Amino acid sequence: MTTMDLAAYLSARKALVDAALDARLPRAEIEPRQVHAAMRYAVLGRGKRLRPILAMAVAEMAGHPPERVLGSACAIEFVHAASLILDDLPCMDNATIRRNKPCTHVAFGEATALLAVMGLLALAFDQAASDGASFGSPVDADSAIHKLAAIIGTAGLVRGQHSDLELTGRAASLDAIQRVHNLKAGSLFLAAVRIPAALLGMPEREIACLDAYASSIGLAFQVTDDLLDARAESEDAGKSTFVTHLGVDGARRKAEQLVATAIQAVAGFGECGAPLRLLADYVRTRTQ
Repeated sequence: MTTMDLAAYLSARKALVDAALDARLPRAEIEPRQVHAAMRYAVLGRGKRLRPILAMAVAEMAGHPPERVLGSACAIEFVHAASLILDDLPCMDNATIRRNKPCTHVAFGEATALLAVMGLLALAFDQAASDGASFGSPVDADSAIHKLAAIIGTAGLVRGQHSDLELTGRAASLDAIQRVHNLKAGSLFLAAVRIPAALLGMPEREIACLDAYASSIGLAFQVTDDLLDARAESEDAGKSTFVTHLGVDGARRKAEQLVATAIQAVAGFGECGAPLRLLADYVRTRTQ
């Protein structure tokens, strides 16, 4: 798959995800209208859809059509959107702009934004359960639901967000930053490989390789985020980041090392792992 092929692949998969998200979200004209409108506003923006695309790539690697795990792929994106709503709140990062438009709590008010978070998380579990009921065995479906809960909960995303809040206003060490982002950024990348792998009944040795891949890619994604933020002088200015600790060149080297580790983790999949390897390289070279 060439660079041009990758661009076409990402575009086609993003279109597939965007259509599925739109179809699965409640319509804004259905009550509670403001909550549904806020959910759609938070999800149907300019997201890259990298996490659901990764979930579909896992299905393809295992010999299944990407549509097979589309519900679970959407579930991961619903959780991602919910986490961004929370991240932007005045009591958290106190952001006002997300993807060049007002944050959800700015556009709809804090109370409606919080209800939208609850709605998105409920919808995420519904979609993962639907995938499990449609093709997974009861054991595999149960495993997928538990994995989603673990990744969202206090051992995963919630813990990462809380740790990030504890570091606010403090000079954080590089190790502390890495621990936080292994949970914040890394959790959803782990979800993107673990949930389809569980539903498809993949062997544990293959899941272990995918876990190693996703952990490295999740952290590499955060490093490249820090590089982009440093260039744009974003609202993260003044925070301890990979760039503030390593410098621009050091952070680039860190991203390259993490991507190399990710690619090595899926080397055993051979040609079937080509989309995973190219997605890893995309994370390293992305410009937005």
